[in-house]
Order: sequence, then C-alpha cells, then structure tokens
Amino acid sequence: MKRLLIIVLLLSAVSCGQKDPAPGGEPVRIIFDTDLGNDIDDVLALQMLLNYEKEGRAELLGITLCKANPATIAFTDGYCRFDGRGDIPLGYAYDGVTPEDGTYLLPTLEASFGGEPLLRPARTIDSGLPEGYKLLRRLLAAQPDASVVLVAVGPLTNIGNLLVSEADEFSSLSGRDLVAAKVRRVVTMAGLFGDEFDFPEYNVVCDLEASHRTFELCPVPLTTTGWEVGNLLPYPHESILTDFGDPEAHPLPVAYRHYMQMPYDRPTWDLTAVLEAVEPGKWFDRSPKGTIRIAADGRSSFEASETGMQEYLVIPQEKAAAALQALVNCTTGKNLKDMNP
Repeated sequence: MKRLLIIVLLLSAVSCGQKDPAPGGEPVRIIFDTDLGNDIDDVLALQMLLNYEKEGRAELLGITLCKANPATIAFTDGYCRFDGRGDIPLGYAYDGVTPEDGTYLLPTLEASFGGEPLLRPARTIDSGLPEGYKLLRRLLAAQPDASVVLVAVGPLTNIGNLLVSEADEFSSLSGRDLVAAKVRRVVTMAGLFGDEFDFPEYNVVCDLEASHRTFELCPVPLTTTGWEVGNLLPYPHESILTDFGDPEAHPLPVAYRHYMQMPYDRPTWDLTAVLEAVEPGKWFDRSPKGTIRIAADGRSSFEASETGMQEYLVIPQEKAAAALQALVNCTTGKNLKDMNP
C-alpha cells in the first residue's frame, strides 16, 4: 500500500481528461444512476462527474437514485447545489432497496461551517420527484440517437425498470427499444471477475431481479467494472484531508470522515466506472467481447463470443499507479485549468 501511494504521488503529471471521450471531442452525455448513501465512493464519483462537466468533458443530464432512503434525495440535491448544479434533474426509486440511513447522509446534512449549513437542499422526499425509470425515459427521449452513456454504480433497480418499461407520454418506444435508440453505451460497477476472489458482488445481489434484467436485456454495448478493479485502487485518505481546502468546509471530506473511522483508504469502485465512461479505453484494459451472466446466487461469470456486446475492465498492475492518480486528479479537480476538452 505504502509503495503504491509513493508511486502515485510521484506521478503528478497525470491528469483527468487527456483523451477526447466522444466523436468530435463533444462532451459525453451522461446519466448517473447511484445508490449514494451506501458507500462513500458514490460521493467521490459524483464529484468526478461534476469536475468533468466543469472542464467541458461531460454533460450531466440527470441523476437517478436507486437507494430508497429519503436522505439521499436531500444530500444529492444539496451536494449538487454546493457545486453549482442545483438545476440537475433527479429521479428516485420509491420501491428501491437499501432503505437504511447509512453513516454519512444525516451527519453531513446536519453539518455546518461558520455557523451556516454546509448543504442547503431544496428538494426532499416531498418534492414529488419522478420515479427513477420515468426520469430516464424522459431524459433519453429528448436526446439525439446513440448519444447517451448510462453510468450505473449501485443496485440496478432503475436500469432494470427502464428496460421493461412500456410506452408512455415521453416516448412511444418500449424501454428496451428506447435504450437501443438513444444510448450509446452502458457502464456499470457490478460483478466480480477473475480467479482471485469468488463471492456475489454487492450491487448485483442487492436487486438480483434488476441485475438479471440489465445483463440479459441490455440492447447496447455494456462495460462493467468489477469489484476487483476498484479494490486494487484505494483512494488515499491524505487527499481527503488536504485537496478540498478546509475539510470542515466541504461536504466530500465531511461525508468521508463520517463513513468510517479515519484514516482509511477506500477502494474506488464507482470512480472507475466514471473514469471509463468519460475516457473510454485510456486507463484500463478490457476483456474480450462476450456475455455476462448472473447466477441464481448473484455470482457473475463471463462467456466470450464474437457476437457478444458485453465486457469487463481489467487493471494490470503496471497501470495501477497511473489509473489511481487519474482518479485522484479527477475527484479533486487538480490541474483542471490545464485540461483541454
């Protein structure tokens, strides 16, 4: 761990945003589906997307929340307002999973700095947010064909519901046909691959039915980053304490320090999905094309095939330090002024 951190700190020239993420250098149109409130990596992944948007590398069309806890609405709204995106469309999985409060939602919502609330949410459970899959339908229907990247980093409730949805006021297409028409690519943080570990991955088993729907029905290319990838890239806690100004004045370090007892370096599971979505093929290797299958107990497997449209990320040891530095830079906004879209 110490050796990896030393190598990372030496790679200061590595930056977020060194490769055009979309044809013609256009910002990547992203919809972010997250279970923010469960693990802290969702917050870091959200900050990455907000930073990418500031540099013109991504356009964050909306956020759908798959954690069925009302505090996730207030936290996400307040966090986006803190970062200047109070207008971001939000959807919510009212019938979702993981209703528990977790460890950082409520303390961060209650935090203050200089006598003022740190987060100032304007939307709550009483705001009448649309169902997550309904917001997905509305946002997708308004986009050009084959233009959107769906990034899903939690249980796949909203994505699964979208794929089996029927025609509505937003589109005459079924959910699957709507995805086929509007989505260029799906990037998920889900599953576990390789031979080193063997257990059902959390996001998959939390909503097993939705996981089956997603991997079996997705009609467009799908890339997943498995548990083993983010596990190899622990986010350095030193960055949390030093890269966001006064750690009492920014909701990210406040939430990070409430999630677990410091010091700890949390794996970057969800962050790797964002990095791959905006900068495809730059930081990670990929498996051959094929099909990802989810067993009855939630374990994931992969079958290569010439006709398959699914793949998973691979992180060789020699690429780990550079990838981790990219994740840190994109989360902190480091070198932002020097990045060209």
